[in-house]
Amino acid sequence: MARAGRRLLWDNFAMEKVIWPGVPGRSVAAAPDIHRPGVMATAFFALYVVLDWLTYVFPARFGVTPFNPEAAVAIAMLMFCGVRYVPLVFLAVLWGEYVLPVSPRPLPLVLINGVILTAGYVAIAHLLMGWFRIRIELDTRRDVLRLMGVTLACMLVFGVAYVGVLVLFGFGPADRYFNGARRFFIGYSVGVLVAAPLLFMLFSQKRRKQFMELLRSHEAWAQILTILACVWWVFLQDQQDHIRNFYLLFMPLIWAATRFGMAGAASALVLIQAGVLSVLVLSGYQPISVFELQLLLIALAITGLLLGVSIDEQRRATDDFRESLKLAAAGEMAAAITHELNQPLTALSGYATAGQLIAAAPNPDRAQLNDTMRKLLEESKRTAAVVRRLRDFFRSGATRLERISIAALAEQVVASLRAKADAARVTVTCSASDNIPPVLVDSVQIEVVLRNLLMNAIDSATSANPAGGIVDVKIEVNKGGEVVVAVRDSGSGIRASDVDRLFESFVTTKTSGMGMGLAIGRAIIDAHGGRIWAVPGDTGLLCFTLPPDMPSDAGTGTTR
Repeated sequence: MARAGRRLLWDNFAMEKVIWPGVPGRSVAAAPDIHRPGVMATAFFALYVVLDWLTYVFPARFGVTPFNPEAAVAIAMLMFCGVRYVPLVFLAVLWGEYVLPVSPRPLPLVLINGVILTAGYVAIAHLLMGWFRIRIELDTRRDVLRLMGVTLACMLVFGVAYVGVLVLFGFGPADRYFNGARRFFIGYSVGVLVAAPLLFMLFSQKRRKQFMELLRSHEAWAQILTILACVWWVFLQDQQDHIRNFYLLFMPLIWAATRFGMAGAASALVLIQAGVLSVLVLSGYQPISVFELQLLLIALAITGLLLGVSIDEQRRATDDFRESLKLAAAGEMAAAITHELNQPLTALSGYATAGQLIAAAPNPDRAQLNDTMRKLLEESKRTAAVVRRLRDFFRSGATRLERISIAALAEQVVASLRAKADAARVTVTCSASDNIPPVLVDSVQIEVVLRNLLMNAIDSATSANPAGGIVDVKIEVNKGGEVVVAVRDSGSGIRASDVDRLFESFVTTKTSGMGMGLAIGRAIIDAHGGRIWAVPGDTGLLCFTLPPDMPSDAGTGTTR
């Protein structure tokens, strides 16, 4: 049983089937599927050796180099190929510790520091894919900050141990111990933070697509040329001005990060470090201050990664917001259609019931039955038209425009609601000034607005006085030439505090209702180029305007 438990822990640490149930609330992101881990590990080994050899330039005291991207390669090998390749990583580290230093080192020192470096790589891989469980896409600040935190913490601990062993073996002055540990910490941290994000993201299918799109972008190539030009310009200056001019490299890095997010930032960081390293190797340049160079590179890495992931998160939030707007629009459309179907469905039910009663009579009145069926058919067609027009409106804002008389349309709506008003003991009147110009509108949509306003007015008048009330519709032309439709009722009026919220979705002053009628009305009137508002006072008053049909707008059946 104990052996099986140890085997399970081994498999978990191998990263192929990592699941950490002991970490509450931690999302599980599977490691990339490596079909041939042996081949991949061999490729990692070769890359580690080449990078270790290429970057071993101008080592400071204790043999610490300012660039160490091979550390990121070793960490990636352990994360993606598994812990069983620790011996391979150890061999690569031993090669670098034994062959590269200028002064030969005794075998015990090589073995001890090889163990320290390998243990550091294993610790980082274990923490990143285990307890801290980052996603290889590095698409959140949480993942990037955890990568930074784990890298910096581990490199500090193992740097202290690595340089301490060198001091014990006499390969460095004891009074420079802290300076050497600091250089190790920054040099190896720079190597991981610059190279690891690109290596990790190359194992993500989504990120690989982004890199391919980046390579096809003319702007990305312009950024590459800008980075190379900035590196060339920096080293073209006098040596004492090199460190000062290195800050020009922030410009293309910020450009790449803001335009392409983490994919651009990671690519730019690797290109900048490769450019700087190439110039150092080819020119034989001895930097005035390796420490300042290291600080610059770690500042570049942290700035670029945080900016890149922030851009990715911002774009993802924008996409999520757009999706939320689509869902909200769909919900509003469904609520609007539901709201508008209530009245016609009631009418359809009434006509159908009346038709059944007429047909069940001993001597059915065929003329009355035909008239009832005609009304039922007309109401069903009107219902279908309302649903279709509202659906088109909420999907694309489309309106089917036709020249109509708004006064005639208002009279028609008043007539259709006469029975409801009479049952509620409410008197509805409609009047229009002379010479009201025609308007170019979607008649079905404007009918929806009028019907909502009138039904609200009837309900308001009834609530204020069940014994009877008044609703008055008045149509006139204002000084600006707009057609104004005002619906006044004898209800309890509108409070000033409710005026601003009255036209918001799902806001209502009635005890029943969805609060969609006025919101729909505002959307429709706005789409027609008009305005709708409520007037606070002791009686209810809602108004809306429509622009008159101008001669240049001649024609009917226009869709926009």
